[in-house]
Amino acid sequence: MRLLLIVLATLVFIVVQWGPVLYVARQQWLRGDPYSFRQLRFLMPAQLLATVSLAVAADLLGLRNPAALFAGATAVVSAAGAGALALYYRFRRRP
Repeated sequence: MRLLLIVLATLVFIVVQWGPVLYVARQQWLRGDPYSFRQLRFLMPAQLLATVSLAVAADLLGLRNPAALFAGATAVVSAAGAGALALYYRFRRRP
């Protein structure tokens, strides 16, 4: 049962972390950009590293309730990544 909970928590984390970024890239792909998923190979690992770094920093600072801080860091980094990708698509130069 404990292993099932760990797997479920990991899946929820991944969906919350990368779902908005995949949604933005998919919307761009539906608009006709065949290379819309190319930036995700850099953005998705960067999001993962940023979330883990924020969680470790919060733990080292001695802040209470690390699970809530990890969830908050996940939501903030996910929103920031989706916003950055949307801004990239809006202001990039087209050939």
